[in-house]
Amino acid sequence: MNLIETGSHAPTERQVRLGLAWLTLVAILCWLVLLVGALSTGPAAVPPAQKPPEPAPYGAGQLALVFALWAGMAAAVMLPLAVRPTVLVARAARWHGAPLPRLRTALFVLGHLIPCALFALLASLMQWTLHDAGMLDESMAVRYPAALGLALVAAGIYQWLPPKHDCLEHCRTPLPALLADWRDDTWSALCRGIGHSRTCMGSIWLLMLLPLASGPVHPAPAAVLLVLAPAEIKLRGGHWIACLGGLALLVWGTRLLFP
Repeated sequence: MNLIETGSHAPTERQVRLGLAWLTLVAILCWLVLLVGALSTGPAAVPPAQKPPEPAPYGAGQLALVFALWAGMAAAVMLPLAVRPTVLVARAARWHGAPLPRLRTALFVLGHLIPCALFALLASLMQWTLHDAGMLDESMAVRYPAALGLALVAAGIYQWLPPKHDCLEHCRTPLPALLADWRDDTWSALCRGIGHSRTCMGSIWLLMLLPLASGPVHPAPAAVLLVLAPAEIKLRGGHWIACLGGLALLVWGTRLLFP
């Protein structure tokens, strides 16, 4: 049996548990921020005869808050998926006798967050464009329910496509990819984290774009991400869970398109 999988390095278990506790704490804080935003933000009612006011352009502070909101959502989704790969990387560094194993593990986690930051930047730019075009309401959701319906249908169809399941299989069994072309330099640890996070994000990127149509503080897409993404990767039969989730998203989106 693989020494890395069985965890034969007892002296490192305390450090591994401490690192996992920090990952869990950061993920919980991100979800709390999103939950507070969802509870405190609600659409303001606009009388039917009154035309919605022209949106005021985003200021620098507002753009920073939008980016922080999307970055928090991405980190809340991706950090729980990084727990097992982080354990494997920490044990592999010890097993290979790499110098500064804690630094390499930290760089792997940092690399895991870089695609999250890039996704948050892209989503913020898209939201900025929609806002300036007057297509968002007060809760930052697209004004047209059909837009959310189309997003749900697209996400549901992607759940059935081979690229989705290729990325999903990589995330479900990360050890071969993590150990492939193993090098003990610090740059390799960072690149390894970026590569793993990018592939995992490839399996849920359309799910993560759902809040762009519904609003980043809407609780329903956050619940879908919180439940469906970890279930696909961590539970037995994750591929079937992905397909069933795709079917549910397809039905939901079709209902919005044809009420």
